[in-house]
Amino acid sequence: MPNLFLDIETASDMSSEDYLKTLEDVKLGRLSETSEDKGRFWKFKRGALNPFDGKVILITFKINDSYTHRLKEWEDGEAAILKRFYELLSDLQKGYGNDRLKIIGHNILRFDLFFLYNRMKFHKINPEHRLYQYMLNKPDIFDFLQLHLHLNNYNMKGLKHDVLTHAYDLPVKETVGSEESLHYHQHEYQKIIEYSEREFIYAELYKKIISDGLVSRQRLQESISWYNDMHKDQHSITETQ
Repeated sequence: MPNLFLDIETASDMSSEDYLKTLEDVKLGRLSETSEDKGRFWKFKRGALNPFDGKVILITFKINDSYTHRLKEWEDGEAAILKRFYELLSDLQKGYGNDRLKIIGHNILRFDLFFLYNRMKFHKINPEHRLYQYMLNKPDIFDFLQLHLHLNNYNMKGLKHDVLTHAYDLPVKETVGSEESLHYHQHEYQKIIEYSEREFIYAELYKKIISDGLVSRQRLQESISWYNDMHKDQHSITETQ
């Protein structure tokens, strides 16, 4: 079976008009987590992080060393790109044997696959038991975050995408996925693609790990410290908000 490298981008499931109005309300202090309309605040703030208030806007995948494919919600709609991706997964897993499809990515166990599965349920792409079989049960999952837990005292905190790319001397994207909701609702789709191009280094990272093994605990901790130093001002701003 092939290796399938996977990444998704998500956005709050709001109309662009509502999202931008909410952004303005938050900036001007008219809306916060203590407001009467706090549900709208949290959908704006955290919607892209869960499949119940968010939606998939981009599915990026690559099979082995082939071309990188991108399924774009703004071109075909969320249900259509989810259906195409599900059909790809089911086609790749037809037949029997021990050589199973391997899905490879960063934090895909806690985010990407969970998000995709629940959005497919929402759109009724297929009966739930089939979604479970082809999305979660049959494939082998190679999650870079989980793979490095033992080098970080089994603590997920700190095992960010840029930490791992820095540790393995790969390009660092230096931007965060939370910005993609704004780009999406401002119809700045090329910025989402550019972000995805910077982030999608999973084939290269996988090859390094297979050929050279995992980095040392010391190297990983150095990269976590580097990341924290690079984002010290950002953390200070967040803590005072």
